[in-house]
Amino acid sequence: MRILSGTVASGVACIALVVMLSGCSGDAEPQERSAGQMLAEANKAMKSLQAVTITGRVTTEDGRWGSTRMRTDLKGTCSFTSAGSAGEKLEQIRIGNTDYIRPNLKHMQLSGMETKGRKDQKNWGRTTVDPAASTGENGLTDCTHSFASFGKAVKGKTGKIDGVSTTSLIVTDKTDKSATYTFHVATEGKPYLYQVVYKSPGFRNVTSFSDFDTPLNVEPPKADVVDLPN
Repeated sequence: MRILSGTVASGVACIALVVMLSGCSGDAEPQERSAGQMLAEANKAMKSLQAVTITGRVTTEDGRWGSTRMRTDLKGTCSFTSAGSAGEKLEQIRIGNTDYIRPNLKHMQLSGMETKGRKDQKNWGRTTVDPAASTGENGLTDCTHSFASFGKAVKGKTGKIDGVSTTSLIVTDKTDKSATYTFHVATEGKPYLYQVVYKSPGFRNVTSFSDFDTPLNVEPPKADVVDLPN
C-alpha cells in the first residue's frame, strides 16, 4: 500500500469533504469586517496615539467659517490655533497645568473683553489652567479629542487621502436625522481616521487627522511672556 504524504493526504481529505463543507479551513477567506467593526477599530487606534495633528474647518450656508489646528498628545499638552471669518484669531499652548494664550484684538472684542485703546499684541499671557473650566470655555482647548462610535454605520466609497487608501463609513444618528457623518478610515497600515465630514442643512464641518505619532514638538514661547492674574 502506498502511503500518502501529510500534505497530499490533507488535500485528498479536503476534496472528499467538499460536498459537506464549503472548503477546508486553510483555504477559508477572512470574514469581511462590518462598517461598525471598522469604525470601532479606528477609534481604538486613534485613542492609542501619543501625538496627532487635528485640523478643522466649519462653514455655514451664509458664508461664515471657522478653522482650528491642534497638535496634541491627546492628554494635556498641545499647541492650538483658531481663526474665523470675522478676523478673530487665538493662539494657545498648553503644557500640563499652564496655558500660554495670545488672542488678537478682534477675538478679544468678540469675547466681550475691554479693548479701548488696545491693539494686537505680540505678548503671550501665561496663566494656570482652571480645572473647573468647561471644555471650550473662552475658546480654549483642553488638548483632548473624543473618539467614539454612535448611530448606525454603513460602508460607502473607497478613495485616497494623503496618498493612503481609505474606506468611507457613513453614520446616521436618530437624534440628528437631517445630518450625516462620514468617517474616512485607512485600509492600509493602521486603521487610523484620516477625515470626518459632518453635513447638515446649512452647516458643514470637516475634521482631518495627520502626523500620527510623529514627535510632538510643543514648547513654551521663547520670549514675550507676561503673567496674567488667575
